[in-house]
Amino acid sequence: MKALRIWAAPMRISDALRRLEPPDVTPATVPTSVFAHRADSGSAAAAGDVLTKLTVVLLSSVNAVMWWVYTDSRFMGAVWALIAIVFAVWIKRDASRR
Repeated sequence: MKALRIWAAPMRISDALRRLEPPDVTPATVPTSVFAHRADSGSAAAAGDVLTKLTVVLLSSVNAVMWWVYTDSRFMGAVWALIAIVFAVWIKRDASRR
């Protein structure tokens, strides 16, 4: 804005730029305790979270089998199986805390 005035730009350009700038507005403070976490709401979002977690376990298990059978890589198959097991345990612990 000041650069336009220094270079003697026509006022209509600087007026247009002034309208594009957002006004200085302070956001209203909202207490964070009002909002619940998405998974705690018991809605469709919570069901989506559970389905996502189960899908991760299923796909990790399928990946473990694919590594084990098709590539004969027992190590990578075991790594993916371990990922699926750890994720399933995490899901169980998370469900028992609610």
